[in-house]
This record gives sequence, structure tokens and C-alpha cells, in this order.
Amino acid sequence: MVEFSVDNYNITVYVGQVPDIIDHYKKHAKFIDDKDLKNEGTEVYVIISKGFLNPDNSIIAFKSDPIGYAGFRPGLHYEKESDTLFIGAGKIVKTYRLSDTKKIFEKNHGMGFWGWTKHSNFIIQQEETDLGIFNLKGELLWETYVSPPYNFNFAGDNIILEFDDIVEKRNLLTGVRS
Repeated sequence: MVEFSVDNYNITVYVGQVPDIIDHYKKHAKFIDDKDLKNEGTEVYVIISKGFLNPDNSIIAFKSDPIGYAGFRPGLHYEKESDTLFIGAGKIVKTYRLSDTKKIFEKNHGMGFWGWTKHSNFIIQQEETDLGIFNLKGELLWETYVSPPYNFNFAGDNIILEFDDIVEKRNLLTGVRS
């Protein structure tokens, strides 16, 4: 379990275990997204609340693989400007606006989540074979196939992808090659 706070949210992440007090969380949840608990894989629970003494919380729970080996770990990114939480683990990528617990984006078919990176007004989703570009509101702008190992860097409004002896320069907003 990992627990941390960002702005006025407390976020607790359980990986590979059901929280001991899941019934308490469910009883006091204003929002539950647990439809992906039917998936095969490792359980991940993300519990979001606005303070220890405030019983209102949100639960985002799912099973996914691969998690826990070969560099595949759950990852979160919080974007204060839009109050958006970016979640990635195994094959699953989700984004939520926390102010009204609205799901913005969901994907359940990746090859293994690696991490999130922010650059300017963009959030980069790194997976083993996919690289996605999101805006700060959690909306997917575009996604492309990459072959591991790959590298990327930025030049102005562009991302430069390097994989399989290929170098691609793409516009961050549109994904168009230049």
C-alpha cells in the first residue's frame, strides 16, 4: 500500500490486495468504478478522499496484467490545473476529473504500462508498445505504436521518437509527422 496527498486529496493505492476496510470505503463512496475487477490479473485499488476525517471517497478498482515485473508498475499523475488523475497499470489506462468524479478516458488493451511524463501542456503515456499524448484534461489526443526499447525527447512543439533505427518527429498536438 502507498498513501500520499496532493492538493486537498488523500490517495491510497493497494496493489495485489483488497483493502482490509473495503466495506467501509464502499459504504462511504460517492463514486465506484470497479467493473474491471472481472479482468484477470493483479488487483489494484485506488482510493481517493478529501481528508482523513471526511468519509466521502471514490474507489477505482481493477485487475490487470502485467504488474510487478519487467518494469511494469502502476503509475499515477495528478494534474492540478484540470483536477485530473491519470492512472496506468498493466494493460489499463484511465483518466478521471476528480472534482466531479467523471471518467474521461479508458483503455484496456495495452501491452504493459511504464509511466507518465509531463511536457508543457501535454501528458505522455508510456507503455511497452504504445506512446500516447494526452491534454491536461485527460483526453487522448493521439497514440502511436513504438517498439521497445524506445526513446523520446522534445523540440519545441514536437516529440522526437526513436525506435528500431527509426527517428520520427511528430507534432505534439496532432501527431502529424513533420
